[in-house]
Amino acid sequence: MIATTLAKNNLQASLCQESPGKLSSSASLPKTDEELARKAAAGDLDAFEALVRRRRQGLVHFLASFSQSASDAEDLAQETFLRAYRNLSRYDPRKPFLTWLYVIARRLAINFKRNRLRRGESPLPEAGTEIPGIEGAPFSDFDSLWVSASKLLSPDAFMALRLHYGESMPVKEIAEVLGKSTTGTKVLLFRARRSLADKMDPQTYEPINP
Repeated sequence: MIATTLAKNNLQASLCQESPGKLSSSASLPKTDEELARKAAAGDLDAFEALVRRRRQGLVHFLASFSQSASDAEDLAQETFLRAYRNLSRYDPRKPFLTWLYVIARRLAINFKRNRLRRGESPLPEAGTEIPGIEGAPFSDFDSLWVSASKLLSPDAFMALRLHYGESMPVKEIAEVLGKSTTGTKVLLFRARRSLADKMDPQTYEPINP
């Protein structure tokens, strides 16, 4: 019991740190996410910390598209990793770990956005907000595009577009994250691209007023 508590405390501490040299045994760790997840499920905390370090920045950027602030995106990412850690026994290492991780992140992001809207708050980041994981870096034009896209598209359409172009995730894996068929996901991506072309100013990335 004590060992488990200490392990969870160490995990939470690692989620809040960025030091790349913390894992002295990182050179001997497996190369793929799936191998790391398998070792983490067997109790190797270093393996899970390596996964956090490898996937944290991309996850935070993804979640920043749904949150109002950098700190909210950080909190959502931390909660995603904590939930993944608690449920490693349910993960099938024959399937991509990143897909499984983003399924968890998607649920949290949807709940976050829904709760914001219920309270009458904007769920979107404001211009000039710092992107977590890149110290001092403001949202770029590319990030502004994602902010506008999240205003114009349904949650699933936005996520499909973000995962495909922002995270370079294959359509088949995006379909798994969204719980849709591959064909349905292809149609969703096509319609999302067409919708943005019709509704977004290509120069400013702002929605076109009707």
